[in-house]
Amino acid sequence: MLSKIKPGFVYTDVSSGITENDLDVVADTWDMDGREVYRGTRDPRYTHANVHWLYDDNLERVGCVEHSLEDHAVFHILWFRDTEFGTFLQEDGWEESNNLWSHFPAHVFDRFINEQWSTPRAILEQCLHGPVRIVTVDMLKNMPIVHTCQTCGRKSLTPSLGCVTVTAPLDFPVKEKVFFVDDDLVVFSCSSLSSVWSLLTQPQQHDGGSSQASEQEPEQTASLQTEPTLPPARESPPDHQETQQPVQLPVPT
Repeated sequence: MLSKIKPGFVYTDVSSGITENDLDVVADTWDMDGREVYRGTRDPRYTHANVHWLYDDNLERVGCVEHSLEDHAVFHILWFRDTEFGTFLQEDGWEESNNLWSHFPAHVFDRFINEQWSTPRAILEQCLHGPVRIVTVDMLKNMPIVHTCQTCGRKSLTPSLGCVTVTAPLDFPVKEKVFFVDDDLVVFSCSSLSSVWSLLTQPQQHDGGSSQASEQEPEQTASLQTEPTLPPARESPPDHQETQQPVQLPVPT
């Protein structure tokens, strides 16, 4: 989940569970973006902002509020979305679609399975010589680097033994052939105005761990017309509402 206080910073702990810092904490309700939530204490893991996690009535984590260290009145509210791409980019419009394999001809699917090219990164590696690109949220956090042999022209995501290579960021020559997938190879489609398109063409400077409008693009409905080319042989502050009976965030069972 990308921070708005510090561009490039990525929140990697975005599960629905209560954080260790909020266990047994008495929390009051807050109205944020029209949603009534419980706000945890400041999370000491983060030093770029004052970060408080938000919980719903079921005490599941649903987002966070990050306040500027210099001015507490400057803040942003980040929400978990239905998809990991929507959560990471903090935008709606991402929808789960079909499986990546449904876009491959049967004989290509058979070869990929036989060769055990069955993870997003492995599939991407075999598509580097063509226009097809596979993108996961982890790749958006840290875009792969392509190594190209100056002798044989082979492209790889890792340096090839015995080859003198030049490196370049992963390119995206045909946007209609970009597939956004999760680790299970489920394809996600996005709005033509998604910020992901501009993100794909920007240098990657994300800071992960614990410390807009883009130019219009065609609707992201990628389809393989040909098989993959294989390699050669500021907002208003939230209203604080005291509850008569504050809720204590419990230890999960």
